[in-house]
Amino acid sequence: MNQMPSVKETRQLHRLRSLRVQRAREQIPPAEAVVEQARQAIQQRLARIEELRRTLAGLRDAIVTTLAPTLPRWSRFASAQQERLADQLERDEYALTGDEHALEAAQEKLQQARSELTRALAREDAVRGLAHEAKRCLLAQREQRAERDLDDQIRPQGSRLAA
Repeated sequence: MNQMPSVKETRQLHRLRSLRVQRAREQIPPAEAVVEQARQAIQQRLARIEELRRTLAGLRDAIVTTLAPTLPRWSRFASAQQERLADQLERDEYALTGDEHALEAAQEKLQQARSELTRALAREDAVRGLAHEAKRCLLAQREQRAERDLDDQIRPQGSRLAA
């Protein structure tokens, strides 16, 4: 027969499991904040990329329209500006890939934190059930002992009456 742990032991174990649940819950908000920061970084990067694309397109349009009459004089400047914008656009598009990887890593850590909370809650629930079972067993033992004591008190009186 398996020995049931004491009520005190199960209470202590339940307290430990509750603390682990609390610690697991505390890990989720910072992980969510990191995910949100990564999302915002991506949104900012996308906005910057879009702005660079518009600026580059505007410069290209200006070269063939408004700057065309003065192009011989400003061609080097226009060309250098166009190269600078194209280079910055390429860098931001490359950085966007890094931002997306950072978001994926942050989402993975958040998922791990949520999984750990789920496991901690399951363990806590199991210990709560064990504590309930230990208390039920203790009460059943006390009830059996009380019945035996009552039977022992009744039996000697019954044997005196028969004699």
